[in-house]
Amino acid sequence: MKSIKSKIYAILLGLSIISCSGYLDEENLGNTTAENFYGTKNGYEGLVNATYATLRDVYEPTPYVFCAGTDLFFAAHAEVPLGLASYQTLTPGESNVERLFRSLYQSIQITNLALYHADKTEDFPELESRIAEVKTLRAYYYFMLVQQFGDVSIVENLVNEPITHFERKPASEVYQFIIDQLNEAIAILPPAQTNFGRVTKRAAQHILAKVYLTRAYETYGNGTEDFEMAASLADTAINGQGLNLPFGDLFKYKNDKNEEILWSVQYNKSLSGEISHNWDYPWGPLVQGANDGVVKKNALHPTEYLFTLFEDNDTRFEGTFLNIKTAPYSGYILNPTTTPVEYYYPRTATQIAAVPAWRAADPVNRINTIISPIGAHWWDGLNQVDYPALKKFDRVQTATPSVQYTHDIYLARLGETYLIAAEAYLQSNNPVNAVARVNTVRQRAGASIVANVTLDFILDERARELAGEGFRWLDLKRTGKLVDYTKVRNPDIKALFDGGTNPFVGVGGQLKILRPIPLAVISLDSGEYPQNPGY
Repeated sequence: MKSIKSKIYAILLGLSIISCSGYLDEENLGNTTAENFYGTKNGYEGLVNATYATLRDVYEPTPYVFCAGTDLFFAAHAEVPLGLASYQTLTPGESNVERLFRSLYQSIQITNLALYHADKTEDFPELESRIAEVKTLRAYYYFMLVQQFGDVSIVENLVNEPITHFERKPASEVYQFIIDQLNEAIAILPPAQTNFGRVTKRAAQHILAKVYLTRAYETYGNGTEDFEMAASLADTAINGQGLNLPFGDLFKYKNDKNEEILWSVQYNKSLSGEISHNWDYPWGPLVQGANDGVVKKNALHPTEYLFTLFEDNDTRFEGTFLNIKTAPYSGYILNPTTTPVEYYYPRTATQIAAVPAWRAADPVNRINTIISPIGAHWWDGLNQVDYPALKKFDRVQTATPSVQYTHDIYLARLGETYLIAAEAYLQSNNPVNAVARVNTVRQRAGASIVANVTLDFILDERARELAGEGFRWLDLKRTGKLVDYTKVRNPDIKALFDGGTNPFVGVGGQLKILRPIPLAVISLDSGEYPQNPGY
């Protein structure tokens, strides 16, 4: 039998993967084999847990590849990769794109390892569910790949010998593989899990609804049939559950496990330190004081479109943005009644008129507050400190070991499920149901009820509901709005268009809509691994 020290060389991944041991060589001092270890319930459960841990690898970096270059945020700092921010200089050498591609295939390799040992491990009551969970994770990773890169290689078996060439499969085949895997998983998955964060039937239905919704826009999709499937699956995932929590509670401090979260990437403190991501960092404003507890930079700056998208009574603005800035920054989480307020950001006429009453409500902490009402300075990229911060992922780090907190990243939550259903119903010629699903979302936010909706309106609603959560680039690509929206709403991209340059036009006049296949992948493949259009 192979020892844990044996290596698997997967050329597509561009790195060596260590069989059964993560990514470090280990001496097999106990003569333990993978077959022995993963053949036990405890060993196999540990392997399944490792497949979940790969989500952290995918989502750990600053989320430029998910959030830059859209109509919601523009680059206000040199740290933001220019190619992702405005496309003109996007090349196959972009490291953020390469890292995403590599981490997705690394994660798929771990899921394949778990599925390889599924019929070799001892039987236990949860085994079928665990297999279904792993299939869902693998399908999710392929869904990420096909949206970002189009045609990709399907690797569904464990790579345990040298492979020097992989074929890119047509995106249509990749989608069918994803759909088949999710349908198999949904048939087995339970409606609820003992451990929060494990994939449930409803979470898989949410993902599959989004898969059908996305494929429906493609030329190889099934159009109305796919939209109808998406609507049906989304409603099934909703399962009659209303949006009962105030919007602000969804991202409240230590409220990550609330009733509306269908699936999320889990974070907590470990013995080796804090397990964290970098999704709180780029939204600014600049925070780097020794007592602030966090470091933030003005990197992905909200656009005028996003800042002005909310009705006066829409609570999602205050649920998304921190309308005060305190000193220390994290003080508003830990000690809100004893933390001085440096800035207050009123945005409505009522809030502006009520500033004296607002200040009088807490004169000790608000006596020296700078009042900064909504205006052009909010969306000025040179403004480093004086604008509301996107707060959804704010973490807390203090000198006290017991106060360490990193917010979970939500991959599927009920508010989005309603909006998936709305879009699918609209596109399958059922506007009545589309309006009903949108109004459920708007009612929770205190926004006005609408009588009809368009695709543009639903995308506006997705912006209000999901800003900063990593879906916008995919939304615009899915609906064919990426160029049209960014060229008028993103100031960096608008400046290029206004100067006569379409930054999306690449090699051969083809548009850079898909991400480039990383240069490392093409150079390491012994055969022909085609590049995407425009690169």
